[in-house]
Amino acid sequence: MLPQYTTLQPQQPSPLLPDDLKDLLISRTRDNSLGIIVIDTDLLINGRENELISKWLTEEEHQQLTRYSFEKRRKEWFLGRICAKQATLELLNKGNRWAALQPLDLSIGVNPGGRPYVQIARSKEVPADLDISISHSHQKVAGLACRDHCGVDIQYLSDTLFKVKERYCKETEAALLDSTAEDELIQLGLLWVAKEALRKCLNSAGHPGFLAMQLESIRPEQDYRKLDFTLDEPYAHLGTVSVITHVHDDYALAVCTVASDRLDA
Repeated sequence: MLPQYTTLQPQQPSPLLPDDLKDLLISRTRDNSLGIIVIDTDLLINGRENELISKWLTEEEHQQLTRYSFEKRRKEWFLGRICAKQATLELLNKGNRWAALQPLDLSIGVNPGGRPYVQIARSKEVPADLDISISHSHQKVAGLACRDHCGVDIQYLSDTLFKVKERYCKETEAALLDSTAEDELIQLGLLWVAKEALRKCLNSAGHPGFLAMQLESIRPEQDYRKLDFTLDEPYAHLGTVSVITHVHDDYALAVCTVASDRLDA
């Protein structure tokens, strides 16, 4: 059960993140430590924008929000931070030291490479072994928190995926994707979110290019798909890295986690 401060979750889980998928993602992490939330932005806001901002954003974050004049970017920014905090609280409330944390006790910063991180708002302390990832697309937003390196990506399935196909899909990968029996748009959506989630997961060590990741296989994982990748240097030592993917209606979702000792070796 989520803590009482929670104002995010609709009564039913998002079809893009059903309970059994969430359980699967948790089971793949160290110590079963993972927090994740996927929300429809309209359901989240529902006329409560000012209430959400006051309950979830620190004064400093509120000041940052006022700098955004473009409404779409403004909404993505503050909803992404709210979901990242929700995922972090879901994770940290399972322990002892951080059990009493509330949304305003946390702030979300961004490092010089653009990677978000969590810190305790007053002390600026960054909880050890905690990584977060944020994604938004069209009417969906996601937050992910993990004690491993992690990345989450959501993508609205649109024709844009065809227009930029050569940037992220090799011929060998297209042949593998054909084995899924899905239409091409879904195939490309699966590959795009998987590579984006993998890039975010590895971002602490530098951004790998899309074409530096090679799709090697697509395997069933319960009712979902696991996409296995190998990478060029300097990530070749990782061997095979797997990403869990799911498609529902017009969206694709991917989550990647890699143990810290594996990535930092």
